[in-house]
Amino acid sequence: MELSYSTIVNGNTNAYPGRMATVVKISGGPFRVPYLSPGESETPQLKEDTSFFVNFISQQREEDGETSAVVFSGVEPLWQGNALLKLCSQLKALGFFIKVETSGFYAEDLRALLPHVSHVSLDLKHKLTEPLYAPMLGSRVSFTVFYSNLLKAMAFLENAPVYKEVTTTVIPGVNDSADVFDSISRQVKNFADQYALLQFTPFPKPLADPVFEKISPPTRASLLTLAQVARSHVGRVIVRCFESEDQEVLLRAQR
Repeated sequence: MELSYSTIVNGNTNAYPGRMATVVKISGGPFRVPYLSPGESETPQLKEDTSFFVNFISQQREEDGETSAVVFSGVEPLWQGNALLKLCSQLKALGFFIKVETSGFYAEDLRALLPHVSHVSLDLKHKLTEPLYAPMLGSRVSFTVFYSNLLKAMAFLENAPVYKEVTTTVIPGVNDSADVFDSISRQVKNFADQYALLQFTPFPKPLADPVFEKISPPTRASLLTLAQVARSHVGRVIVRCFESEDQEVLLRAQR
């Protein structure tokens, strides 16, 4: 079974907590996210049988003696759910720790994949109302269908024996309000082991929507302020900036 992809990067020490990982980036899928490069949403030109990835990653582990994790990243890797399921089951059998990123759109594929992964990162882009969230997906998917699938995905995650991270890219003037992060953190508080606030950067250009190219990254201070809001509902919240290491946010003492 073949899996389409865009890049493979070895030796990543940030993608999987505490482990050196090989990151397989999968472009394409049902969305055209306005604040990402159009290439993120295009159909990948590279394609290999799952055995290629198994052999490639296993060889990397033999060479460096440190690679112990594999991360499948992208706008929505689960758009190739069957191939990803086969590959993850093969890699797990070889002892690799596996992380997959998802938007929650392919809920049933996520459910099938959960026994074969150790870490799931669910990306939530905005408050879950159609006027706010639909523009973040592009026009390829009905928000009603997306929302229904996302709720199922969150229900599957709630009882899954994997580490569950929720992420939101903080974009000034788009979703950087306390109300948004109060809403999202309330939505995920029953299953999220960690909520990560990611710093938006308008790179690599061009972006799918050129309006986002003119938006400056949020400051670290502003991320920490929003993280305090989320920390009221989720037990562990971190801020992830491009210029520094992840920082866990502790709840301020009440006076």
